[in-house]
Amino acid sequence: MKYYQLKSDFISDEASFAFDNKHRNILDKSDLSIKMYSDAPLIKVRKVYRQRNMSDVLKAIDFIPNQRLVNIFIKHFISGVQFIPVVVDVDGNQYHDYFHMNVFPTYSLLDVVKSQASSYSDYFETYGFIMDMVFDSNKVNKVDINHDIFRIKEFSSSIVINEKVKNIIEENNITGVVAFPVEIV
Repeated sequence: MKYYQLKSDFISDEASFAFDNKHRNILDKSDLSIKMYSDAPLIKVRKVYRQRNMSDVLKAIDFIPNQRLVNIFIKHFISGVQFIPVVVDVDGNQYHDYFHMNVFPTYSLLDVVKSQASSYSDYFETYGFIMDMVFDSNKVNKVDINHDIFRIKEFSSSIVINEKVKNIIEENNITGVVAFPVEIV
């Protein structure tokens, strides 16, 4: 199986977004469990940006896909992700067709040395930076990876997808993200 790191790909004149302070805990990767909210988390366009365009997948540290992509993932039984409805506010216009991707499965696969991992956080028990995502083939061979979307225990800020998800993104011309191959050594 081939794996890919999901990365941001801004479209022309696309805005960047941020979670409202009330909902910042949604980004706490130390607890990758299912989160409960009494109201939809609010995401606002960052005021420092003049840009206002919106891609299929918005960037707010994590990825915020629109309803079209969520429907495609559900149709194809994509596993490893929970979709939390959010409200996206762009200059007072509110959009209710976006979702936060809560990716909860994690696997310990990173080759820390070859990935050039640095800035280890004791709180998050993960590295804050890698040069390239490289998996250790010994770790990959010992783990039964049974999710289509997951995080890496040693670098939890990143999302990894399998080839099935990569093909879905490409076949449906999804904007806002790009899949970079993960090397396995």
